[in-house]
Amino acid sequence: MSSWANRHIPRKRDLLQIPNAFRPELVTRVEQPSVVLSETFQKVTNEIIYPSEPKGRSASQASLPSSYPSSTELRYNGKSYVFVILRHLRNSKDNELWIASYQSIRKFYTNKIVIIDDNSSVNTVNGKLVNTEVIISDWNGAGEVLPYYYFLQYRWADRMIFLHDSMFLNRPFRDSELRNPLRFHWYTDRNSKEESTLPTYLSLLYDQSKLTKYALGSTWRGCFGGASIISLDTVQSLEEKYGLFSKLVMMIRTKVDRDMFSRILGVVSFYDGMVDETSCSNFGTISAYPGAFEYYTANPEVAAHVLSQRGYDSAILTVWKGL
Repeated sequence: MSSWANRHIPRKRDLLQIPNAFRPELVTRVEQPSVVLSETFQKVTNEIIYPSEPKGRSASQASLPSSYPSSTELRYNGKSYVFVILRHLRNSKDNELWIASYQSIRKFYTNKIVIIDDNSSVNTVNGKLVNTEVIISDWNGAGEVLPYYYFLQYRWADRMIFLHDSMFLNRPFRDSELRNPLRFHWYTDRNSKEESTLPTYLSLLYDQSKLTKYALGSTWRGCFGGASIISLDTVQSLEEKYGLFSKLVMMIRTKVDRDMFSRILGVVSFYDGMVDETSCSNFGTISAYPGAFEYYTANPEVAAHVLSQRGYDSAILTVWKGL
């Protein structure tokens, strides 16, 4: 059959007949844009975040120092202490912060560390952590109530030092900061806008009418971030009298709820006479903290520099991660 008759029949192109300079570039299937795009849809929802190469606070977890030569066990008046870090990871930046928090403790102390993970949206590799326990919370979103809830459940030590994953040790604690069975790290002042909803939360607790009356008519201060140094006896007393932790761990789910817990802890602690205006916190009001609520200090090195420049003395640094 002539080529004229076959002119409309598709013929397979023989690349060997085309000069090298004019041949189309061959692309393997795995490199084709459509295939690459389709593979991105198969990624797991919670990607595992690995720390970056060792530099500054971004050390890989495999290189986390097991101990520092100057670190010691923290004890005061024969009381044992456990450090509890509340962790919530949203991105690789958050991942670096909790590692820095862990390292800051190990720089000074060898005590047991418990990391409570509250509903992180990325996974992390816990690596070679020394004398450390990691708990994945059963109560997603309960936030600041979790350290108290699990401290009461597992009783790791006589006293607990609760830190957020955005808090870091800046120096060793002084005896005056460890003396009382309950001390907030910082206190917050009353907020009239928030107090309209406070009775709703207090209604969940035992002795709700007296607590509500006290909250609306007396002087008290909130516990910033719900973070404190507290004894096991104090936690047990608050639970037995008011059901503070077992009740709220089931109800707290949102940021508004978590912010309200810091107020509730303040109300109950003041009402029960465990703290007063002069002794409720170790480092005063959070509003006096240099760079408070400003996100430009969102790494521990910058925060430490700012505190040093302004002569602010605190055993704990904190940064603001933003929303």
